[in-house]
Amino acid sequence: MAAPFAAPSGLPFPRALLLLLAPALFFRPMAGDPGQGSSTWARFSGLPFPEDALFLHHTFPEGFLWGAGSAAYQVEGAWRQEGKGSSVWDAFAHRRAPGSPSPPSGDVASDSYHHLERDLAALDKLGVSHYRFSLAWARLLPNGTLPANPAALAYYEALLSGLEERGVVPVVTLYHWDLPQRLQEAHGGWENPVLVDLFRDYAEVCFRHFGRRVRYWLTMDSPYLVAWHGYGTGKLAPGLRGGREAAYRVAHNLLKAHAKVWHLYHNHFRPVQGGRVSIALSSHWIKPQHMTENNIKECQKSLEFVLGWFAKPIFIDGDYPQSMKSYLSSALPEFTEAEKKFIRGTADFFALSFGATLSFHLVDPDMVFQQQETLSLRQLLYWISHEYNRPPIFIVENSWFVSGITKTDDSKYMNYMKFFVTDTLKAIRYDGVPVIGYTVWSLMDGFEWLRGYNIRRGLFYVDFESQDKKLMLKSSGIFYQKLIADNGFPLKPEDQPAEGTFPCNFAWGITENFLQTLLDRNFLTQTFIFGMSIRPRSSLK
Repeated sequence: MAAPFAAPSGLPFPRALLLLLAPALFFRPMAGDPGQGSSTWARFSGLPFPEDALFLHHTFPEGFLWGAGSAAYQVEGAWRQEGKGSSVWDAFAHRRAPGSPSPPSGDVASDSYHHLERDLAALDKLGVSHYRFSLAWARLLPNGTLPANPAALAYYEALLSGLEERGVVPVVTLYHWDLPQRLQEAHGGWENPVLVDLFRDYAEVCFRHFGRRVRYWLTMDSPYLVAWHGYGTGKLAPGLRGGREAAYRVAHNLLKAHAKVWHLYHNHFRPVQGGRVSIALSSHWIKPQHMTENNIKECQKSLEFVLGWFAKPIFIDGDYPQSMKSYLSSALPEFTEAEKKFIRGTADFFALSFGATLSFHLVDPDMVFQQQETLSLRQLLYWISHEYNRPPIFIVENSWFVSGITKTDDSKYMNYMKFFVTDTLKAIRYDGVPVIGYTVWSLMDGFEWLRGYNIRRGLFYVDFESQDKKLMLKSSGIFYQKLIADNGFPLKPEDQPAEGTFPCNFAWGITENFLQTLLDRNFLTQTFIFGMSIRPRSSLK
């Protein structure tokens, strides 16, 4: 990290942060026409193959931010200690059928609440420039409203102080799914418009207590998952099965709550604290079954129904995508003209979440429209850039996962990370997409929502059965250390391509297991990404 310097306000912050803030300082939604992202599929289908898919040796722009993330319920533990109230995820995880064993929960998880110095040391070891974490609403405000819990205020103040001492920029999420259970019971949670003002009041507490140390705020994480699977399908907390009408009501309130918090910060805290506010939006990527106009329209509609549901109101015109309004008719609530104006422009950068939480897992089949999901982060970045008038994009969550029995040798995770980071680098260098930061999810193993402890997503291994929850750096963590130190993949002498031919009597063969691996579509994608190409025999001259 570069040495801190004094900002105009007199508050120290790392030089890299200024470079990151620069494009965001001037971003405001323009009057672009929705649907510009639909050119993405034709563009990428026309790029030279395999040349375009080969590995790219290059570095990221100067000042690019590298970080890791976590969520309070996934890592903190201490669920009933020092005044913390119950959250909807506490209640959801504790439910079980009569006679069945206790379900997995975040009661202890990675026990970060009791191991603050351990977590700070892990960030130091990686050499990251920023750390994304969330505040537990029910820990700070046990009943969802004032008074605040002094122990929680002290814990988060100590975390922010520790980050500042190490030159690590905090990226703070106000709401990462753990709504206080009291608000769910008393008001029906996010289905009730009263939550809009209650969320605003909670945000004000956070801004007043922590804002002098925070330059990046995310109002909430993945509102699609909260609305659709928290209140529509019941797959996530609070576990209500209200159908699509309930999901659309919840989304309506989430958007208004986000906008209210953005305006609160913009009008009352930004002039003094100088931070930036956005919302973490999750998305999948999808490709057409066939490159026909109708299939491409269906892909565009799929992204509009998931990402565009929240992104278009915020980044374009304050209203839902036209495809949703036409398709859903009376099921979709309407914004007044005043509400549209209030919501439009309430993000200072585009915060993107992409990876295992949403892709291939929680996108509703009805929202795929018979097309095919894929893991192309590069194409998604290009689509966002063109669909939403080239906002600066901050990747605030990305990775894959490995089995829960995996310890420190997580080569699968590392390969997926390399795949995603290379996609990001190509989006910047080849496609001109303004990506300004990348966040691996997550810093350490934790409670993985519906999957419990059956998978792991951390750069550090956690032995959940141990008393001290010591962290052990994985292969992926070592890879990420080097990636940060090099700021990408600079070309080195040993990486120069080798050219030549094998002896005439050289024996070529293939094993049955390898042949089966080649049939896997994800592997076929990666064979070209990582510099290896398999060509038909007829093409070998």
